[in-house]
Amino acid sequence: MAWDSLGSTYDVVAAKYEARFIDELRDKPFDRELLTGFARSAGDPVAEIGCGPGHIGAFVAQGGRRVFGVDLSAHMARLAAVRLDGAVVGDMRSLPLPSDSLGGLLAFYSVIHVRRAELGAVMAEFCRVVRPGGVVLFSAHEGQGELERDEWFDEPVPVVATLFDLDELVTASRGAGLEVTRAERRRPYPTELDTFRLYVQVRKPDTAP
Repeated sequence: MAWDSLGSTYDVVAAKYEARFIDELRDKPFDRELLTGFARSAGDPVAEIGCGPGHIGAFVAQGGRRVFGVDLSAHMARLAAVRLDGAVVGDMRSLPLPSDSLGGLLAFYSVIHVRRAELGAVMAEFCRVVRPGGVVLFSAHEGQGELERDEWFDEPVPVVATLFDLDELVTASRGAGLEVTRAERRRPYPTELDTFRLYVQVRKPDTAP
């Protein structure tokens, strides 16, 4: 099934993905503003979950944070390790990180690669690894249902993604015990796929439930 092969899919397309997206923030002022604010509010270390080639985390690192990556794909983790303070292979549903170990967690467009029924558990895992007072920023594509393809970046590999609405991202965050501090949507830029983008920033309470 496509869900079970996402890591190997990203292994195959890693170089093409890197070439396509490595400079994407240049044309995305809203995202740059969000990430700059996140870098100011988060502590060290920051984990970028679903880091891909590490370009998003590298932008946060420019804001003074110490960032390392976690990705399902070993190839992506190797690319990210060049830009970040290291990267490891891992699954966001069961992160290879100690509890209360992070000052910040970043997950840009990676939660789309979990099933809708798993979203609550993923948010709980994010809450587990961030220390009290820590900050989480994540994003997703807006929509309903799932998108599935048998070819991606002109490679014969399967890929699947879940589309969410903002309310369910907020509800899942609160259900995991996280305080929502920002929840926004924006129209796609001309260079992007035609879906609204969703952004949620949350904070782990000083006294977690």
